[in-house]
Amino acid sequence: MVKTADKKEKIEKTMRPPIIVVMGHVDHGKTTLLDYIRKTRVAEKETGGITQHVGAYVIEAGGKKITFIDTPGHEAFKEMRSRGAKVADIGVLVVAADEGVKPQTKEAIEILKAADIPFVVAINKIDRAGKDVERVKKELSELEVQVESWGGKIPSVELSAKTGEHIDELIETLLLVAEVEQFSEDPSAPAEAVIIESHRDAKRGATATLLILNGKLERGNCMVVDGVASSVKILEDFQGEAILSAGASEPVQIAGFGELPNVGSPAKIFEIKADAEKCASEVAKTEHVFQQEVKEGKTYINVILKTDVSGSKEAIEGTLQTMQLEDVGIRLIRSEVGDINDSDVQLALSSSNVVVIGFKVKFPPHLSEQAKNNNVTVIAADIIYDLLDQLKAAVAHLIPAEIREVPLGKLKVLKFFKQEKSKQIIGGKVNEGILQIGGLLRVIRKNVAQGKGKITNLQIRQQAVSEVAEGNECGVSAEVDLLIAEGDVLEVYKEERVGRSF
Repeated sequence: MVKTADKKEKIEKTMRPPIIVVMGHVDHGKTTLLDYIRKTRVAEKETGGITQHVGAYVIEAGGKKITFIDTPGHEAFKEMRSRGAKVADIGVLVVAADEGVKPQTKEAIEILKAADIPFVVAINKIDRAGKDVERVKKELSELEVQVESWGGKIPSVELSAKTGEHIDELIETLLLVAEVEQFSEDPSAPAEAVIIESHRDAKRGATATLLILNGKLERGNCMVVDGVASSVKILEDFQGEAILSAGASEPVQIAGFGELPNVGSPAKIFEIKADAEKCASEVAKTEHVFQQEVKEGKTYINVILKTDVSGSKEAIEGTLQTMQLEDVGIRLIRSEVGDINDSDVQLALSSSNVVVIGFKVKFPPHLSEQAKNNNVTVIAADIIYDLLDQLKAAVAHLIPAEIREVPLGKLKVLKFFKQEKSKQIIGGKVNEGILQIGGLLRVIRKNVAQGKGKITNLQIRQQAVSEVAEGNECGVSAEVDLLIAEGDVLEVYKEERVGRSF
């Protein structure tokens, strides 16, 4: 009986295509690499190819399929993982040969290690004059990423996403890793999927791209996403072609959701509608909300965020959540998929310290004019990092500078001469540093700070000077909030204003 069960298990489990996620520092060539593979490996439709960003695509190489996830950024991938979805089997870490390891390279390494998936290092831009491949490998080794050519176990490929040089070698390496890992699935099991992209289509309503992780999805099935049951009436492949069914590792497009699904949400598939509705009634809807503790006395910059797709929305939300200082922070008062509309502008006009952010969305000219006339700050961009840089620049004036105290010197009071209105005249010796006209001072009496003031004049042997160095005796005229006494120590300092940003 045991042998029969083992045999049945082997029959049920079948190989499936590997799912690849590409990560790396901004401008290191992740998008160029994905675009090159897609354009050279995916057969375009007669209507002109893929026009809608669907978040994933499938290629064929050597008779085998590979699925690539095209996420909008590291935050979106982390978001999917945080919801329990293992959305990738193999990672590709892209590092520019002329720049080496950068902050987001380190972040990508941490994400890939946390995901516990094998990955391949793609050293890109080898067509550039300033390339230094060995330096890249050295910097990676310092982060415990030891490539095979340096005695490690992590495969690496030196390539150019611009010219296509050695990209075939990268694909062969990915297939080799997949062959070693033996990714399998149970085609007879109920289908499991995850939302990797969603947007609102003007004609078809709420539309999403799902990545099938296990089992088989068929047109006519019912699914539960975010606690809402929907029927699969429109089922398309990643190129928008109508299909009847799809299996593991395949990205599909489904239209007609009641509400826009959240990126990273799992999808449970049912053959019977009643079963789906029962599941939906038992699952509390889990909307992804930008959660933030509002602290009393803290200044908030209110943000209205509009994006093209929910993957971008959640990636930007995740970054905004980290943009917090002790006394100033970002607060989302609206975050939606769709173009900037009249409601957004009206909300901005009724709010203070507000910024409207549009990522890859339209902003009608009449609304743009209205916002401009009412001094509403609007930021529009097609690259997330450009958008964030613009936001930081736009709100810089709302962030007060940090006041830092810079010590100058100390004076021991030897003689109190007189008081003239608000000023006091004393004599003393500089024991440390220097004294300067305009310097702020703190009166120390018996090792305790007693009062504050400011130096208005300095003299050495009755000659006016602008500063007095250590070891010199001098006369000091100062405005102080208490009467200085012989034996006091004046600690002199200046204040510097240091600009801050998120």
